[in-house]
Amino acid sequence: MLSKLQSYYPNAIAMNIPPTVTEKDYYWFKEEMKELYWVGVPKSELREGQLELLSTLYELVIPDHSSYLSDSVREWYAYLCQQGDLPTINREKTIRFIQVHINSFDQEIKGFEEAIREFFTQSLTFLWLDKQNGIIIEEKSEISYGEEEFYSISITLENDFYLKPYFYIGKFRNKFTTLRELFSLERDLFIQALKHLSKERVYSFEKIFPFLLASNLPDLPSNILKKDILPILREDSELRRTLIVFLEHNSNTSHAAKTLYVHRNTLQYRIDKFSEKTDINLKHFNSAIMVYLTCLLVNLPE
Repeated sequence: MLSKLQSYYPNAIAMNIPPTVTEKDYYWFKEEMKELYWVGVPKSELREGQLELLSTLYELVIPDHSSYLSDSVREWYAYLCQQGDLPTINREKTIRFIQVHINSFDQEIKGFEEAIREFFTQSLTFLWLDKQNGIIIEEKSEISYGEEEFYSISITLENDFYLKPYFYIGKFRNKFTTLRELFSLERDLFIQALKHLSKERVYSFEKIFPFLLASNLPDLPSNILKKDILPILREDSELRRTLIVFLEHNSNTSHAAKTLYVHRNTLQYRIDKFSEKTDINLKHFNSAIMVYLTCLLVNLPE
């Protein structure tokens, strides 16, 4: 797909090696097919709004800027982005990657980086992949933030910088021989999540996994769900929302009703009506999984 850019932008150039700072007059986009390649579109040829559009279709990157980084950040950049050696790490420690994406092209990212650092009590490594995507490399400590804390951080940063940050929380790991490969896998997950689950602010593998499972169901179960349950959920968005919230709250009627701002009897009535229509008992674990995945299928293209 990326090769099509050259037909739309005659002065675009393609390379099979990473661009460098000498190509700063281009916006660079990367695609992974059988092998990596990059296409650079002259900045002068992009009209208003086109950069944002292209960045939703392809991965926007910036030329190699490792020569401008501190020693620690340069080592991590070389390891993660240029197949360099693993930086010196205390082998008794465990680390994780927190990926950051911001929805703006024109913000001063240095101030944003400093603001993120203020939320952490321990020192950490922060590096930017491009103008919108960064990585926090965090060593495990007594205080490690979860989804709720990163959601609050996202809201605070949005209020302070007038941009919307998204986070992917990676797993803590101490198997350093596979660290780069695992980072790459988490990076791909984050990119998919940003495209398809844009209403979320904070992602993790657990949060993305059900969507990936629903979007890659084999034809046989997918076709059965599309005929038996999907029509009911498509014609009643209120019911679909009720089921999602109910199941995401571990089938706790009181907690789900509070989230939906309805009386618990109202919520129970909706669930009972669904069970009558489908002959599905949501108290059964396997049934709950099946219905939840079907709810996720609704927003996927047919």
